[in-house]
Amino acid sequence: MALDALHVIHQFPPESRGGSESYAFDVAQRQRARGMQVEVWSGSKHWRERLTIERDEVEGLPVHRVHRDDLYFDHHVKMWHPGVEAAFVAFLRERRPAIVHVHHWVRLTCNLVEACWRNGVPAIVTLHDYYTSCPRAFRRRAGDEACRRALSAASCGDCVPKHGYEPKAEIDAGIELFADHYRAELALAAAVLVAVGSTADLLAKTTGVPRDRYQVLPLGYRQRFAGMPPLPAPVAGAPVRFAFWGGVGRHKGVDGLVRAFRQVHASHPGRASLHVLGGFESPEFERELRQAAEGLPVTFHGEFTAAQLHAAAPHVGVFPSTCLETYGLVLDECFELGLPCITSDLGALPERAAGAGLVAKAGDDAALATAMQRFLTEATLWSELRARRPAGSPDLDAHVTNLLAIYERARLQPRRPTFTPPVPSERRIAFLMQQRESAMSRVVPPGGPR
Repeated sequence: MALDALHVIHQFPPESRGGSESYAFDVAQRQRARGMQVEVWSGSKHWRERLTIERDEVEGLPVHRVHRDDLYFDHHVKMWHPGVEAAFVAFLRERRPAIVHVHHWVRLTCNLVEACWRNGVPAIVTLHDYYTSCPRAFRRRAGDEACRRALSAASCGDCVPKHGYEPKAEIDAGIELFADHYRAELALAAAVLVAVGSTADLLAKTTGVPRDRYQVLPLGYRQRFAGMPPLPAPVAGAPVRFAFWGGVGRHKGVDGLVRAFRQVHASHPGRASLHVLGGFESPEFERELRQAAEGLPVTFHGEFTAAQLHAAAPHVGVFPSTCLETYGLVLDECFELGLPCITSDLGALPERAAGAGLVAKAGDDAALATAMQRFLTEATLWSELRARRPAGSPDLDAHVTNLLAIYERARLQPRRPTFTPPVPSERRIAFLMQQRESAMSRVVPPGGPR
């Protein structure tokens, strides 16, 4: 059966419920409700001994979950996987989707749009983060600095993740290959969508992709808490419940949040609690956070549903990202719950929070603790901020209508000349050989094999 639309994303529920996954799930379900045949091709953070594609179903939505067979496959130098490319091409040829909507490449392969282009399938892209401009993915340098540098070997060579043995020539080649791959992907796409104009501005300045390649389309939002009772305001003298929810990763500032909360607890013992809802980015990060939270009234809930978030009954949402966020659907959830928030000063979060939130300098634990303490010491702050909540994101149905119009234009428009060519497979293979040789130099005994 031919598909009307195929959504492609790096991970998907129930494995992960971050903002981009929730958005792709909501859009796909609304498209199905309109009678479209829609499926999802998703990556996974779970490794298998052999490349495996498991067919799953999430609330009736067919999902093809890809498990890669190599280690450290989030590393930017492992962006291409020939087996995933072959499997994706086979799927395109078998199912012939009318449109492919790419939300991410991580854990899949870096040439998804090129594969569509070569097989006559139109593809559009929604950029949920700055990955196409940053080998670390979130424009957050190793020292925690938000980065606005141009993507190049000269700019990024001292920051990209490394195993430690690679020669400089290999590091530089990997960065330039990464840059060329994603310039090519955005050049070949029929449309490239971003949620706010500031994302397009920064991407254009840092990647060499022209600003007019990006089209601004604010994300649609499906209400999560319809039919649930309003959350109560904090009671004077009772503990204030702070909460973070979403993907629990270092780039979201959760480690700093736990450290800041320790300061809050020390100065106001018994006056606050902290709830962290979401899956951890790694077992190592989970251990680090749990150790940092020892002795504190901190609850780690793990993966969660909307009902479980509502049941935690937070009073304040805290989103201290140390990366340049491009939208932040968690703010829509926060405002739907009727809560004020605290955000970092980076990216779209403070812009979207408007007057309904306090802003703390990203990565500054003391500044974040001070913002949290204000909810304990200023009696009217909560209600004042709550009253300033903005209108929120566009209705999801209206958003899907706009999206379908973009799909239709993508299907009908003739191919146009691209501003940069696809990356030849020979260049990818040459880089793999370069990686092999440098790795083998570490393990081959003196004098070579015997």
